[in-house]
Amino acid sequence: MQDITRLISTLIYIETLLILVRVALSWFPQIDPWHPLVRVLRAVVDPVLLPFRRILPTFGGIDFSPVLAIIVLSWLGQLIANLGAGFDPGQEIARVVSQIVLTIIIVFCVAVLLRVLISVFDADPWHPVVQMIRQMSNPLIRPFAQVVPRSRSVDLAAIAALVAYVVLYFVARNVLSIWVHGL
Repeated sequence: MQDITRLISTLIYIETLLILVRVALSWFPQIDPWHPLVRVLRAVVDPVLLPFRRILPTFGGIDFSPVLAIIVLSWLGQLIANLGAGFDPGQEIARVVSQIVLTIIIVFCVAVLLRVLISVFDADPWHPVVQMIRQMSNPLIRPFAQVVPRSRSVDLAAIAALVAYVVLYFVARNVLSIWVHGL
């Protein structure tokens, strides 16, 4: 039984690495999508990502399905490893939900931090990457833009949003930790 669980855990680990490679390749549009290795990679990874893409919409043009797939695969690997040791399914589900929520908040923080950085370093507003970051972060900053005064030099709404999302992360981490360990 231990050999089977080790094999399954290894396969899950390999699939997780392949998902990361697939994501990294998507950042390089000059790579030929019809190259045999890329096609094999897509054939192995895309069937795993497809169910997550159906339930998780893109947010600001970012596909969060690989993040959710990696979290679920990680959870499955730990579940299989703990199969013989006995575990509480309610606590495992709570742990996965906690990981998903915290990962999404971290992604929000990174998106807003990028917005702050392009503001501080006065990046070219017409550069495609700058426009993508602004488009991606606009929904996250919009509530703060109505409260914080505008500034020509620094995006104060982005700074306020970043502070709020970092505080939200620490509060959510503590509350979710209490919730998970309380089950």
